[in-house]
Amino acid sequence: MMAGRRKLKKHINNLCFRVTGECFTFLEHTPSLNQENVQLIIADAVELRNRLVFMLNNPQPGHGNTRMYYRDIRKELHEKTRELIGRLNSLPR
Repeated sequence: MMAGRRKLKKHINNLCFRVTGECFTFLEHTPSLNQENVQLIIADAVELRNRLVFMLNNPQPGHGNTRMYYRDIRKELHEKTRELIGRLNSLPR
């Protein structure tokens, strides 16, 4: 199970760092109008990464099915990163 957790942690880091990278690219190529909004998206991506890694490292003691617990973490990761990219794409250019 350790290899699965390690792989999931790398996946969390990879997706969250990609979102922040897209945000920095957006900041380079757009006017400073959206700077505060993009910074909020970056902060949300960092918070998401920290929270999911914490959940991964500290599983809930009363959670019966470990596989479902990690599946829920993966599902939340994909949903939230899609939401963050959607917020970034909705900003005026």
